[in-house]
Parts: sequence; structure tokens; C-alpha cells
Amino acid sequence: MTETQCAAPCAAEDDLRLIVDRHARRLDGLEDDVDTLKSGQSAMMERLISIEAQGQERERNRAAQAQDTRNALAALTQQLAEQTGAQRRQNELAEDSLRRWRKLAVVAGLLCTIGAAVGSTLLSDQEVASTIWVQWLHLREPWDMPPQGMPNAGS
Repeated sequence: MTETQCAAPCAAEDDLRLIVDRHARRLDGLEDDVDTLKSGQSAMMERLISIEAQGQERERNRAAQAQDTRNALAALTQQLAEQTGAQRRQNELAEDSLRRWRKLAVVAGLLCTIGAAVGSTLLSDQEVASTIWVQWLHLREPWDMPPQGMPNAGS
């Protein structure tokens, strides 16, 4: 620029170079700062990506552990159901056996009761008792025997 083109007196050529050099150094400093910020931002992005990947890995591990727990719980539930079913079946078999024994005991009790009733009725009759003792068993009747240690009144 010439002096005629400038409204004010123009600065010397050396002054402009100093200004341009200062601006160039400031621009270099700003570029360095921007580069530093970009590298910091890249490092932060990498760290964020790493943290997110770790979080996803933890979530996958938790999901796998939860699935393992659910599977173990389902297996345990099935085992308990099988055990309960087996116990129930054993109880049913034991109850069936007990019912059979009870029926047998009732029948045996009825037979004994009937036998006792018939026996007491028959044995209370002296003629039937005499027939059993003398004719069938070939023994003397117990009421005709003399008591031990006492002499016979007729001898």
C-alpha cells in the first residue's frame, strides 16, 4: 500500500512484518492448543469407549450369572417336585398297605369274636362240654376229678 491509498500514515514495512509474525506465532499457539484439545478429546473418547465396553461386558456377565441362577433354581425346583412326588407315592403305598392290614385285622377280630361267642355258648352247655372232654379228647371231665392232696370221701 502506498501513502496515498491509506487514510492515515501507513506503518512501516518492518512494523507490519512484526505484527504478522506475532499473529503467526499466536496462530501457531492456537493451533497447538487446538491440537492438544483434539488429542485430549480423542483420549477422552477412547476412554469413554473403553468404559462403555467394560459396562457392556459387566452387563453380559450379570445376565449370564442371572441365567445360571435361573437354571439352577429351575433344576432345584424340578428335583424338589420329583422328591415330593416320590414321597407322595411312598405315602400312598404305605397307606394302601395299612388299609390292607386294617381289613385283615377287622376280619380276624370278627372271626375271633364269632369263635369266642360260639365256643362260650357251646362250652357253657354241660352235655356239649362232656362230649368234647370225654368222647373227643378221651380225658376225664375236669369237674369230676378229685382235688389234689385231698383224700376221696368214699374211700
